[in-house]
Amino acid sequence: MQIGISACLEIIRVANVPGGGSQAARLKRASRGVVHGVIATMVAMSAAAPARATPFATQVLEYNAGVGAEPGYTGDSSVVLGSPERYTGEQTPFPGDVTMFSSPFGTDEILSIGAGGWVTVSFDAPLVNDPSHPYGVDLIVFGNTFFNLDFGDPNFPIVGITPEPGIVEVSADGSDWRPLSCAADGLFPTQGYLDSGEFGFPAGSIPTDFLKPIDPTLTIGDFVGLTYSQALALYDGSGGGTPCDIAESGLASAAFVRVRVPEGANWSTEVDAFVRVPEPATLALLAPVIVLLRRSRAQRGR
Repeated sequence: MQIGISACLEIIRVANVPGGGSQAARLKRASRGVVHGVIATMVAMSAAAPARATPFATQVLEYNAGVGAEPGYTGDSSVVLGSPERYTGEQTPFPGDVTMFSSPFGTDEILSIGAGGWVTVSFDAPLVNDPSHPYGVDLIVFGNTFFNLDFGDPNFPIVGITPEPGIVEVSADGSDWRPLSCAADGLFPTQGYLDSGEFGFPAGSIPTDFLKPIDPTLTIGDFVGLTYSQALALYDGSGGGTPCDIAESGLASAAFVRVRVPEGANWSTEVDAFVRVPEPATLALLAPVIVLLRRSRAQRGR
């Protein structure tokens, strides 16, 4: 399809060269059919089955709770499948929206991994190392960390975070595991809605984008001292989560993801969900074709 697009662009370019004479006239007529054919083909391709693959993990292949996992959070490993949580605590007297100050805490929402433990998941479609992804991020891992606040200040500024880092690894075949530098359950707590109160109430109505990674160059130092609204501005519509670039692994794609906690660790890592960053929309590839087609029509109308 790339060849078709390139040829189409060249036809339109030549057809619109001033003073092109009869050759340009013939190419103008030809370009209309070529462009419309390419667009129709690409729209059909965009509706194909792979585009419908869910971006969330769909299968837990293995789970080992390890030593020191949180009691009550090891019973059902399938809680890491599907979308991250936007609302938490339905089974308690204190339900509310998930925010960067109020993380998911239900036993049916997160999975705990203790020292020496791990969870391995797969997706409907493999992760792809694509530099055109936002910030080059290919994978997002959601946990249940939250920002620590200064409750003595009425504005509740952020003073830090207490990460419980899990090692993130990817594999193309399920046996050769490549570690990444990102850490699960670290910086960038989950934010379910853009308009929730800082502690999950009043409830929000505008969902964040769980498929949009947050800028991985941000550090805790960028958040310390910020209020809730200021931190939301840094999230820029993202739902948070740990952003990971699988380019570090040397793999072009990865079918499996594993989060594990080192032997002897004195913490447990909690995992809510895994997100495969989708490929750029097919229509983005059509942008230059559409621009040139419009230019050609405008010139014919003169």
